[in-house]
Amino acid sequence: MKNEIIFYPKSDLTKQVIPPPIKSKAPDWYKGIPMYQKKSDELLEELVIKNRSANYSIKSCMPFLDSLTSGYTLNLWCDVQVKIEDGVTYIKWLNQNQELSPIESSPDPKVPSMPGFTPYIFSWISHWGIKTPRGYSCLFTHPLNRSDLPFHTTSGIIDTDKWGIWGTQPFALIEGWEGVIPAGTEVAQFFPFKREEWKSKVDKETKKGSLSEWANFEYQRHSSKFRGFYRSKYWQKKNYS
Repeated sequence: MKNEIIFYPKSDLTKQVIPPPIKSKAPDWYKGIPMYQKKSDELLEELVIKNRSANYSIKSCMPFLDSLTSGYTLNLWCDVQVKIEDGVTYIKWLNQNQELSPIESSPDPKVPSMPGFTPYIFSWISHWGIKTPRGYSCLFTHPLNRSDLPFHTTSGIIDTDKWGIWGTQPFALIEGWEGVIPAGTEVAQFFPFKREEWKSKVDKETKKGSLSEWANFEYQRHSSKFRGFYRSKYWQKKNYS
């Protein structure tokens, strides 16, 4: 039986104007990445001496793809313009109804920002509530592996089985960046997870021997394929709808 996550609008106006969160998807730039780094005619001499993974791009990495397509995303519902005047950053959008504002100013920007980014003086506003099954929380974070975005969103965890109003989430802008963040841009990615107690343990030897021996054994066992041994043997499809 599948678990169910429920998105509910904070108001009737939200329901009419602002789309709900959607399942995560790979960005257009990922779809355009070729599977091979070099063309076949450029590899004629290299094939004899290079290992089998030398020519494959990030497109062949299932963990990378999973990071892009797992969970759900909150997306901007309108275009947002960023403009700098006399050293002050202004953010504007057309609709002036305060109930629909996508962004608000952060009153206490004390979270350390990353090099090359402004302080966290703005926050995304969520207009949709989230309800997860009992015992499940949600991790909210910057869209994974999306360094192409002109901002960086902070991370947080909410026990969405008890408190479903997400509220706001601070973000920083690239220093000096001006332009339009278009409607539909993913501003936060979130993942439901079950709250469980964990205990850590360090074990230098596994039942199959050392980790390096086990990893080498697995590699040798599946080296009959040019690529895809992880996907064919270990990867499990993640389903979000």
